[in-house]
Amino acid sequence: MDMKGLASYTHSHDRARATVRCGVGTWLLALAAYTCYSGVWWGALLLAPAALHFYLGYRLLRNVQA
Repeated sequence: MDMKGLASYTHSHDRARATVRCGVGTWLLALAAYTCYSGVWWGALLLAPAALHFYLGYRLLRNVQA
């Protein structure tokens, strides 16, 4: 696969990658909420990666629309 084909492949799958990132962010958010509710406060550390996944998913979707 040449570089032009690789670029079109990654661009065509941006929406799917954004969906997966939002799903992972949702999972991390739910896991953080469950662990904090259970009294395991290190679960709050999962909020930063969840926010990062939501942000990167948003950026991918914004690039697809542009």
